[in-house]
Amino acid sequence: MHGISQSAIWVKEPLAETGVVIVTSAALPAAMIDALHREIDDWDQVAYLVVEQAEALMLDWLQFGASPTGPGTCRAGQLLRGVSKGCLLLDVEAGPVPALTWLGSVCGHPLRVFSLGDAISQAASNQQVEAILSVTRTLVKGVLQDRCFS
Repeated sequence: MHGISQSAIWVKEPLAETGVVIVTSAALPAAMIDALHREIDDWDQVAYLVVEQAEALMLDWLQFGASPTGPGTCRAGQLLRGVSKGCLLLDVEAGPVPALTWLGSVCGHPLRVFSLGDAISQAASNQQVEAILSVTRTLVKGVLQDRCFS
């Protein structure tokens, strides 16, 4: 895991081939974060960012958004700088209110939200990981098609 700040950690950093970045809160159960990491570890088209302090990261971005230096100097901008413009962010939300959707606005990345619902049970964890991977496969396929036909 590679952190650029205390606010977020790249569990799997983006590569040139990356088409989808899974973004989750660190509040997700560690077993689910580890399972997602294992499943995408050899998948070059997918990166994984875990946000530990969403509110602090967002406030930093909002502060720099009004600055003439622009969003590239904020921590979120630094995190997303290596993510290509055509890359999709997949915001996996564990609660009823999305808390990370603003990340798409930092550098202009398209963002999709996937909600796990209010509660994440240990029994349903494997099913939830499979559901996230299914959505990720669909998004990667779309990004690759767009790259091939544009």
